Amino acid sequence: MSAGLKACGALLALFSAIIFMWMVTPTEQTLAAVFPNVIIMSGFGSEQIDPISFDNNSLPELPAAQASRFNGIYQFDPMFYHKSLDRFIPWESRDKTHIFSCTLFCGPMNTSAKEVKLALVHTSPGEKRNLWYLLEFADEDANSPIVIARTKFRKEATYRVPWMTVTPGGEIKPRDLLDVHLITGWDAFRFDTPLKWGFTVAFVALIALLCHSRKDKDD
Repeated sequence: MSAGLKACGALLALFSAIIFMWMVTPTEQTLAAVFPNVIIMSGFGSEQIDPISFDNNSLPELPAAQASRFNGIYQFDPMFYHKSLDRFIPWESRDKTHIFSCTLFCGPMNTSAKEVKLALVHTSPGEKRNLWYLLEFADEDANSPIVIARTKFRKEATYRVPWMTVTPGGEIKPRDLLDVHLITGWDAFRFDTPLKWGFTVAFVALIALLCHSRKDKDD
């Protein structure tokens, strides 16, 4: 192998390691941290979405193609601020809230306003009541923050939770968003599928084979 290829391989490995560490770093410096630094939203775009305003007023239907803009990478943002956030989450409840801002490959549905923010928000409105919201914030918008979708309640804080549409209430019932889910770098350490087990075994076998071949060459 030439020196150039070795250098490229080393740079690629270093870059991959940096990206991976950026994704899996916990949001808190404690062993009890429940979320990593980066969350990937996936699955929007297969069906229409019916957003509502923060005060439960119906908004125009969002076509599936436009809803796909919500897919992408969201990073933990402890300094997140928007003047309309207090309409939805009171300031005194912010300590129970984790906010992840849209960072890469995602975007809001409002593309004309100057200051628009898209964020994943995890909050705990009560004991053993944890859920996520996908919210869009816009200046000079009486409906802001716009609620795009939410998850079902869970007793524990987790990103592995089913998503559903939002409704203004009444006789309108929410729909399950079966294709929508959150992915994190932590999933790489969750051996819950045959594919992950197979990849791990193959990786370990490859490392062992490389070490054995190098030892034979030295001998």
